[in-house]
Amino acid sequence: MKKYQVYRTKHGFTLIELLIVIVIIGILVTMGIFAFQSSQKKSRDSKRKSDLNQISKALEMYNNDRGVYPNDSSGRIAGCESTFTLPCEWGNIFGNGSTVTYMVKLPKDPTSTWQYTYKPATKGYYLYARLENAQDVSIPADGKVYNVMCGDYNCNYVLTSVNTSEPATISQP
Repeated sequence: MKKYQVYRTKHGFTLIELLIVIVIIGILVTMGIFAFQSSQKKSRDSKRKSDLNQISKALEMYNNDRGVYPNDSSGRIAGCESTFTLPCEWGNIFGNGSTVTYMVKLPKDPTSTWQYTYKPATKGYYLYARLENAQDVSIPADGKVYNVMCGDYNCNYVLTSVNTSEPATISQP
């Protein structure tokens, strides 16, 4: 008599194989989340730099028309309404609203807890912001910040007029 061997075929995966796949997927998802968050920070920082550049152009137009840069009021540009002396709110018009408009909408910081800050200088101005990406080449390399608040934190980025030197930095509080 012949003996027949019965061969069983495996169907499915072992528990170890499933765990390895789950761990690999978890690592990939974690890396993807960090990369996504980093790109969001860089995108918001790029918007901040662009916003300050646009505000700078509007300030130069103001200076061309009036011969001076506007004063400030608690970090806001004092160049609104008919007298051009009232503070302009971030997110509102920069100008008198009827005959002269320098910006239809002064940009606001992309986050709700931070804000841009304007300070006049002797022959120019400073525009401050807080950048999120600590590795950005535009912020002081030594980790210092400016002695100006951009919401809850000190500002770490400044854009100045061409005839104004960069302000001094301080150690982070």
